[in-house]
Amino acid sequence: MNKNLVFVYGSLRMGGDGSMSSRYPAAKFVANSVVNGRLYDLGDYPGLELSESDSRVAGEVYEVSKSLLKMLDEFEATSRYIRRQVEISLKGGLKKCWIYVPEFSLEGLPVEKLVTSGDWTEYSRKRNT
Repeated sequence: MNKNLVFVYGSLRMGGDGSMSSRYPAAKFVANSVVNGRLYDLGDYPGLELSESDSRVAGEVYEVSKSLLKMLDEFEATSRYIRRQVEISLKGGLKKCWIYVPEFSLEGLPVEKLVTSGDWTEYSRKRNT
Protein backbone atom coordinates (compact mmCIF):
# COMPACT_ATOMS: atom_id res chain seq x y z
CA MET A 1 0.00 0.00 0.00
CA ASN A 2 1.50 3.31 -1.10
CA LYS A 3 1.46 5.91 1.71
CA ASN A 4 1.18 9.67 1.27
CA LEU A 5 1.47 12.54 3.73
CA VAL A 6 -1.33 15.11 3.73
CA PHE A 7 -1.31 18.46 5.55
CA VAL A 8 -4.77 19.68 6.64
CA TYR A 9 -5.36 23.19 7.98
CA GLY A 10 -9.13 23.70 8.05
CA SER A 11 -12.27 21.74 8.84
CA LEU A 12 -10.46 18.38 8.64
CA ARG A 13 -8.37 19.20 11.72
CA MET A 14 -9.04 17.55 15.09
CA GLY A 15 -11.88 18.80 17.21
CA GLY A 16 -14.51 19.33 14.54
CA ASP A 17 -17.39 17.22 13.27
CA GLY A 18 -15.63 16.85 9.94
CA SER A 19 -12.21 15.95 11.32
CA MET A 20 -9.99 13.45 9.54
CA SER A 21 -10.47 10.92 12.34
CA SER A 22 -14.27 11.00 12.04
CA ARG A 23 -14.56 11.44 8.27
CA TYR A 24 -11.63 9.18 7.27
CA PRO A 25 -10.84 6.80 10.17
CA ALA A 26 -8.13 5.02 8.13
CA ALA A 27 -6.02 8.21 8.12
CA LYS A 28 -3.16 8.00 10.60
CA PHE A 29 -2.24 11.16 12.53
CA VAL A 30 1.50 11.83 12.24
CA ALA A 31 2.16 15.24 13.83
CA ASN A 32 1.20 18.87 14.14
CA SER A 33 3.14 21.09 11.77
CA VAL A 34 3.14 24.44 9.97
CA VAL A 35 3.50 25.58 6.38
CA ASN A 36 4.55 28.98 5.03
CA GLY A 37 1.67 30.97 3.66
CA ARG A 38 -1.32 33.17 4.41
CA LEU A 39 -4.67 31.91 5.65
CA TYR A 40 -7.93 33.57 4.60
CA ASP A 41 -11.50 33.32 5.85
CA LEU A 42 -13.61 32.25 2.87
CA GLY A 43 -16.80 31.83 4.91
CA ASP A 44 -17.35 28.23 5.97
CA TYR A 45 -13.80 27.22 5.09
CA PRO A 46 -10.33 28.71 5.06
CA GLY A 47 -8.21 29.25 1.98
CA LEU A 48 -4.45 28.94 2.04
CA GLU A 49 -2.18 30.97 -0.20
CA LEU A 50 1.23 29.27 -0.22
CA SER A 51 4.15 31.68 -0.07
CA GLU A 52 7.72 32.01 1.12
CA SER A 53 6.62 34.67 3.59
CA ASP A 54 7.33 34.59 7.31
CA SER A 55 3.63 33.89 7.90
CA ARG A 56 2.89 30.36 9.06
CA VAL A 57 -0.28 28.33 8.90
CA ALA A 58 -0.96 25.67 11.55
CA GLY A 59 -2.16 22.23 10.61
CA GLU A 60 -1.90 18.51 11.06
CA VAL A 61 -0.13 15.87 9.01
CA TYR A 62 -1.76 12.52 8.26
CA GLU A 63 -0.54 9.42 6.51
CA VAL A 64 -3.07 8.16 3.98
CA SER A 65 -3.27 5.41 1.38
CA LYS A 66 -3.45 6.10 -2.34
CA SER A 67 -7.16 5.25 -2.34
CA LEU A 68 -7.84 7.62 0.56
CA LEU A 69 -5.89 10.36 -1.23
CA LYS A 70 -8.24 9.89 -4.21
CA MET A 71 -11.23 10.22 -1.86
CA LEU A 72 -9.73 13.45 -0.47
CA ASP A 73 -9.29 14.74 -4.04
CA GLU A 74 -13.00 14.16 -4.68
CA PHE A 75 -14.04 15.71 -1.35
CA GLU A 76 -11.90 18.84 -1.85
CA ALA A 77 -12.93 19.24 -5.50
CA THR A 78 -16.53 19.93 -4.43
CA SER A 79 -15.27 23.19 -2.86
CA ARG A 80 -12.89 23.94 -5.78
CA TYR A 81 -9.69 23.00 -3.95
CA ILE A 82 -6.80 21.31 -5.73
CA ARG A 83 -3.89 19.26 -4.45
CA ARG A 84 -0.35 20.66 -4.45
CA GLN A 85 2.88 19.23 -3.10
CA VAL A 86 4.92 21.21 -0.56
CA GLU A 87 7.84 20.57 1.74
CA ILE A 88 7.14 20.79 5.44
CA SER A 89 9.33 20.49 8.49
CA LEU A 90 8.47 17.21 10.14
CA LYS A 91 10.32 15.42 12.93
CA GLY A 92 13.58 17.25 12.36
CA GLY A 93 13.65 17.05 8.57
CA LEU A 94 11.89 18.20 5.43
CA LYS A 95 9.20 15.92 4.02
CA LYS A 96 7.10 16.18 0.88
CA CYS A 97 3.47 16.50 1.73
CA TRP A 98 0.20 17.06 -0.15
CA ILE A 99 -1.93 20.08 0.67
CA TYR A 100 -5.23 21.35 -0.74
CA VAL A 101 -5.48 24.98 -1.79
CA PRO A 102 -8.25 26.90 -3.57
CA GLU A 103 -8.03 26.58 -7.35
CA PHE A 104 -9.00 30.25 -7.60
CA SER A 105 -6.74 33.19 -6.79
CA LEU A 106 -6.84 34.64 -3.30
CA GLU A 107 -4.96 37.71 -4.50
CA GLY A 108 -6.78 40.92 -3.75
CA LEU A 109 -8.86 39.60 -0.86
CA PRO A 110 -9.56 42.29 1.73
CA VAL A 111 -7.17 42.44 4.67
CA GLU A 112 -10.05 41.73 7.08
CA LYS A 113 -10.34 38.26 5.51
CA LEU A 114 -6.76 37.43 6.57
CA VAL A 115 -6.52 35.03 9.53
CA THR A 116 -3.47 36.61 11.13
CA SER A 117 -2.98 33.81 13.68
CA GLY A 118 -2.63 31.27 10.87
CA ASP A 119 -4.75 28.86 12.91
CA TRP A 120 -8.22 28.14 11.51
CA THR A 121 -9.34 26.04 14.50
CA GLU A 122 -8.54 28.81 16.99
CA TYR A 123 -9.97 31.51 14.70
CA SER A 124 -13.24 29.70 13.99
CA ARG A 125 -13.81 28.99 17.71
CA LYS A 126 -13.54 32.71 18.46
CA ARG A 127 -15.61 33.65 15.41
CA ASN A 128 -18.46 31.36 16.44
CA THR A 129 -18.77 32.65 20.02
